[in-house]
Amino acid sequence: MRRPAATFVLLVLTCLAARAQVGSGDLLNPLPIRDQFLLSNGFFFFEPESSRVLPENEYAIAMSAADSNTFAKSEWIARSEFGQTHRAAALDVLANSRFHLGSPVFLVDGETHRVELALHRGVGGNLEFGVTLPISRIGGGWSDRVIEDVHQTLNIANGNREAFRRNSETVYLQSATTLYIRNRSAGFALGDIAISSKYELKSLEGRDVSMAVTGVLELPTGDARTLDGSGSIDGGLQLAASRDFSRTRFHASVGVLRLGANRRLGTRAQLVVTDTVGISHLLSDRTSAVVQMTVSESPFRNVGIAEFNRRSHQLSIGMQRRIGRSLVAYAALIENLLTYENSADLGIAWGVTYRPPG
Repeated sequence: MRRPAATFVLLVLTCLAARAQVGSGDLLNPLPIRDQFLLSNGFFFFEPESSRVLPENEYAIAMSAADSNTFAKSEWIARSEFGQTHRAAALDVLANSRFHLGSPVFLVDGETHRVELALHRGVGGNLEFGVTLPISRIGGGWSDRVIEDVHQTLNIANGNREAFRRNSETVYLQSATTLYIRNRSAGFALGDIAISSKYELKSLEGRDVSMAVTGVLELPTGDARTLDGSGSIDGGLQLAASRDFSRTRFHASVGVLRLGANRRLGTRAQLVVTDTVGISHLLSDRTSAVVQMTVSESPFRNVGIAEFNRRSHQLSIGMQRRIGRSLVAYAALIENLLTYENSADLGIAWGVTYRPPG
């Protein structure tokens, strides 16, 4: 938590003195928040982005960070531990023979701390190139007590959190073909580096409508053993569109991912669909509010676990602020909806985008 926050503050202080042209349109861009499920940390996922490209020879540097808490378990664990409040170590509980009867079992308990550094450049001809470098850490975190207290205040069930130790990390996945276990952080590590190109579809646009298609190739530079990478070359295509109404913008995107096999987690090569719809509104010339919903298929939907067959629903609510003439900063709260065993419970995200003088 402290290292991403320190990076954020340092980047803000570095860029405040610079001069550039950041218009109000940048404040209406969607929030660049990907799927936050801990078990999916190493997989490639699209992030919502602007449907316009940068002008020729202009570039943007972005830093985004997210801390997310995940507590997800299979139905058999939920039934077996219902009402327990003794807070046992998760692996001690899972050592019981009743969890080894042949049926798939999973428990994902921990926090992800993920930072992404990205560079985008417009090259003319409605084209933009980019590269994204992710750094992440998985561990026990700090927020379990906060989440439990909020649930109790709102009279919401804690989903058997009381049965396991707070702020501890356990990733346990047992399927017909795979057994994956980890309960110790490997520290911050490089993830899979992504190279992207975006082409704006000018011929299909209107006065207040913009559209773009983005292609991404992700290289297996992260370690699949620690969930920092997927262990394969991944990629995909995303179509983004937006419609402006004075001080409001509606935006939507749909992406098709081609994920290679992940032998550590027992997933095979597959196509995954993810989409986001949202609305941004200018509260002032320097501030905007953004609400968006991301719906994604799970890369684990074919491993024989019922909880992963449904799509995840991730709601992000945030604000963006223009700082000086060169910087846009954002902060957001992330919450899962409708399905709770295939997505992160709660997350916070923040970041900055810097555009130097043209």
